[in-house]
Amino acid sequence: MAAAVTKAADDFRFLHWHLAFPDVMQAGGFDCLLGNPPWERIKLQEKEFFAARSEAIATAPNKAARERLIQALSAEDASEADRALVREFELAKREAEGSGEFIRGSGRFALTAMGDLNTYALFAEHFLNLIGPDGRAGLIVPTGIATDNSTKAFFDGVSSGGRLVSLYDFENRHAIFTGVHRSYKFAVLTLGDKVESTDFVFFATAVNQLADQHRHFTLSTNDIALINPNTRTCPVFRSKMDAELIKKIYRYAPVLIDEALGEEGNPWRVRFHTRLFHLAEDSNLILEEPGDNRVPLYEAKMVHLFDHRWGGYQDDGAISSPSVPQKQNPRYCVKPRYWVESKEFLKRLKSQDWQQAWLMGWRDIGRSTDERTLISTVIPLRAVETSIIALFPKLQERKAPSILLGALSSIVCDYCARQKVGGTHVKLFTIRQLPVPTPSSFRDEDNDFIASRILELTYTSIEMEGWARFLGFCGPPFSFCSERRALLRAELDAYYAHLYGLSRDELRYILDPADLMGPDYPSETFRVLKNNEIRQFGEYRTQRLVLEAWDRLFGG
Repeated sequence: MAAAVTKAADDFRFLHWHLAFPDVMQAGGFDCLLGNPPWERIKLQEKEFFAARSEAIATAPNKAARERLIQALSAEDASEADRALVREFELAKREAEGSGEFIRGSGRFALTAMGDLNTYALFAEHFLNLIGPDGRAGLIVPTGIATDNSTKAFFDGVSSGGRLVSLYDFENRHAIFTGVHRSYKFAVLTLGDKVESTDFVFFATAVNQLADQHRHFTLSTNDIALINPNTRTCPVFRSKMDAELIKKIYRYAPVLIDEALGEEGNPWRVRFHTRLFHLAEDSNLILEEPGDNRVPLYEAKMVHLFDHRWGGYQDDGAISSPSVPQKQNPRYCVKPRYWVESKEFLKRLKSQDWQQAWLMGWRDIGRSTDERTLISTVIPLRAVETSIIALFPKLQERKAPSILLGALSSIVCDYCARQKVGGTHVKLFTIRQLPVPTPSSFRDEDNDFIASRILELTYTSIEMEGWARFLGFCGPPFSFCSERRALLRAELDAYYAHLYGLSRDELRYILDPADLMGPDYPSETFRVLKNNEIRQFGEYRTQRLVLEAWDRLFGG
């Protein structure tokens, strides 16, 4: 595989040849095509180019620093070797840009000639165009052909056009291809014509796992539009049960924002800000000492679910979690690493027309294999850097923000997020396509049940007084009691599961597929949470508390 990826010149010339002589493939098409096309970006990567040529440039901390070092290669006092290196770089850059323009201008790649070009996507579309009416094409390509935002037009085209026969995704953790990194994901893609249903398998680690029918599921064009209406990318599931359960959840709860519907598709009236402050780009505004006219700058590692005091910085720069006794003190505040001027912070809030004494958001870093994936939170009115994405709900109903926070923090919503997060970031387009019941679907008794518990979980510090007053509560902060908080969270998880239309057994599955389907079922949901709690409490406490809450609230 490594040789196929790194020695792609002949394959790439083949693609250029067909572009230059399109009549060659217009004689009815091919019946069968098989290929392992190169996986290479047609864009010069500065870090890769200089990796073996200049360690200083390759290891520069950011793009701006690299560009300064590259410019220095052609300075008046630069050596001839440096000047030769910059000429080599400019030539390679020109060749890459020329290839990109040639491909985009050919008119042959309507679905894949966009954004940063990659040869695997171009070859996939080329094979699609080459096969005849009854033909088939099979390719080995990165799984991103179906899941990445950059290839969504291609995937939408083949899935909605009846051209996608099957897609079998593999993780390379057991070195199916020894020359490819163990973390890489690739897929066996089969294209055809007049396809009525598409067969999917994801997260396979060996070829013989394709024989396990529990791993196979089908998705129609309508299913994809239901789950990912904005991107039309492929939903990713470990098993047939996951696919069926997710489809059921989305039939009960639409996506948070359906972009095609305009304002009607945004019933919670939310807006986002992905970078209120950037540590590098706003370095001139980032301060290392507090002051009368400065506000703390929150980072993702400082917050967690229903907890704005998850972590704080020590005097030596290390971050640690406060103890329970510290959190039981309503006047205890975690120490940030940085501060920003209040004037600049308020200026940026004004651009969002935000006038509340609190902020909502979620941690940008999140993996489907973490204890929890979607870490949403509410904090006092503080500055946030890019590891926290700010969310601004604009509904007039005072309880609405807490209801939305509860939905995004529920274990059901997290389960859905785990099907969508393929890397290490919970991206904005992922949040927009998470299932969230509409505000109108909550009854008054639902709002009262949820809001009272959200209030108790989040109002444990005088810093959150503005949030409590917004919710209409005028009392003092609630005591931070770990056992009580676990019970409240379990009740919320059970309640939201009911609002999402789930049965008790379906909730059991979300908590632990093995509990319902047996230990050999090819899926996992909250394995890390389960293992951590067994080590800490001697049991999977969340599972017990949530199911007990379900039985109290809705009967066994």
